[in-house]
Amino acid sequence: MLFVATHTHAPESCPVNDPVSVHEMAKAEHAKECGVTVLGSYIAPPEHLMYFVLDASDYSSVVKFFRPLMKIGLPRITPVQTLEEATGIFPVTPRRGGRRRTRA
Repeated sequence: MLFVATHTHAPESCPVNDPVSVHEMAKAEHAKECGVTVLGSYIAPPEHLMYFVLDASDYSSVVKFFRPLMKIGLPRITPVQTLEEATGIFPVTPRRGGRRRTRA
């Protein structure tokens, strides 16, 4: 299953000042133990907002994955499908550099 997750935190609890929780979550062993594959991770520093695209078998695996960051902020976890899976339209093909584009 695919999940899009965001994590927000207050400037006072920003992990840039104490990155232990982010480093803990970023360990390959942690993701493997939780049964999560990180497909993408992004940050919007001024907004204190992180974005994640994850693959996991279930919601509880993603919650377990986010436990290190739950101490400093709030995750929002949403299960998603590709538009192609849901509607049969908007097929995509992989692009060099890991980015995806819509087929013409």
